[in-house]
Formats: sequence, structure tokens, C-alpha cells
Amino acid sequence: MKNVLIISGSPRKKGNSQRLCEEFKKGAEDKGNSVELIRLAEKKIGFCKACDVCMKNNGTCVQKDDMAEVLESFKKADVLVLATPVYFYGICAQMKTFIDRTYPIWQHLGEKEVYYIISAGLGEDIVKRSLGDLDGFVEHLEKYEIKGRIYATDVMDAGKVCGTPYINIAYQMGYHI
Repeated sequence: MKNVLIISGSPRKKGNSQRLCEEFKKGAEDKGNSVELIRLAEKKIGFCKACDVCMKNNGTCVQKDDMAEVLESFKKADVLVLATPVYFYGICAQMKTFIDRTYPIWQHLGEKEVYYIISAGLGEDIVKRSLGDLDGFVEHLEKYEIKGRIYATDVMDAGKVCGTPYINIAYQMGYHI
């Protein structure tokens, strides 16, 4: 059994990235894994202030918000799922804020198996142009392996992904971690 943490950047409760996260979660749970799905849009997480106090404060951020709780879940996870819609050729603001706020522990991000879930209203070229932020973050893990990627393309409307094979792919990917 593995500890799975799904970080959903989807601002829409019934958005395409979120729906894929939920299917991944079902698959992973059906296989007996412990799964936590965090919807960043439901958390109070401020932007990094670049004050560097965390570097002198044993990795504790001066901001008193929900990120401390998210970081605790992050530390415990064996498997990390990063899910984001693509907006203007980049990851969503919620995901970028999450990445920036891992700064207090950036030198101790641990070892993780990593999965990407990305949805986009256009084709795969827009997804590939958005990977720099995710890849840059993952490359700071002490040890990692990207075990799977879902690029759900051409799904502009919320929930459109439900009528595609991506839903089953997400379930199967979760089931086979």
C-alpha cells in the first residue's frame, strides 16, 4: 500500500482536471492505497513573499495559512499526482502558487513516484509548452520517477472529459500505481 497525494489545481469542482483526479483516486483506492486529494482552490494559500525567513526558521513559513497542512501531506506521500488545467500555455495559478510555496522544504522534497494529469482546451502542443513549471519542480525532488502522464486535450467545456477515454485511463493509472 502506498500513500498517494493528488494535488488538484482545478478551480472548477466539475472541471476536466478535477474529474480525472477523482477517477485516479477511485482506481488507487480500489487497489488498497491510501489516497488524499487536495483541491487547491478550496485552500487558503497565499503567494510566496520571497522573504527567506523560512530558510532561517527550520523550513517554517511566516504565513499562517493552509500550506503548512498541505506540506505535511506532501512529506508523507510516496506518490505525487500533479493535476492542472492549461491556461495561456501554462499551468494554472493555483498549481504555480503551490509549487512556489514548497520553497520552505525545497532542499528536502523527498522521493516520490510522480504522475501528471493535464487538461487543455486545445491540442497536445499547448500541453507540452506548459510542462516547464511541472518538470522544473519535479526535478528538485531528491529522487523521482515520472510513472504516468495524462494529457486530456480538446476538452474546453467543464466535464467534457467524461465522454472521452481519458476517464478510464485515469482510473486505470490510479489502479496500477
